[in-house]
Amino acid sequence: MVAETFSIFAHPFFTNIILPFLLIFVVIYAILEKTEVLGKDKRYANLIVAVVVGFMFIGVQALVNFTLRLIPLMAVMVVILLGYFLVFGFIGIEKVKGMRITLGILFGLAILASIAWAAGLIGKLTPATWNPEIVALIIFLLIFGGALALVLSTATKAKSSS
Repeated sequence: MVAETFSIFAHPFFTNIILPFLLIFVVIYAILEKTEVLGKDKRYANLIVAVVVGFMFIGVQALVNFTLRLIPLMAVMVVILLGYFLVFGFIGIEKVKGMRITLGILFGLAILASIAWAAGLIGKLTPATWNPEIVALIIFLLIFGGALALVLSTATKAKSSS
């Protein structure tokens, strides 16, 4: 009886269609409700858009495979982050700004590495296969990330001073 119950959750239809659809549907619906992109109190419009995006998502199997590879890594990172908040929250380290920034950078790099792994880029990007376009893209992304961090840090300083 128990083996039959667990085999339902391991069935490819459930793991490749139902779960990815529900994940994307819920995330898109929550974003649309929170941001009110389609207007205030437009729940049915948000629902329809979220359902359509969910169906479009499961129609592209490469996106589903990417998501199925990425979700376990993100779950592990959330557990590690929760452990960090619990341990350091008890001893009061969250008040140390440098520690928060350092751990934020480390988790950001870990998330980027996880996305690169889930997309299959880790094995393809070796220094021998780099060409000038890849180097230019990496430099652009670094500059863009630095500019974004600078804008966000000055925006929070300006908001806190006013």
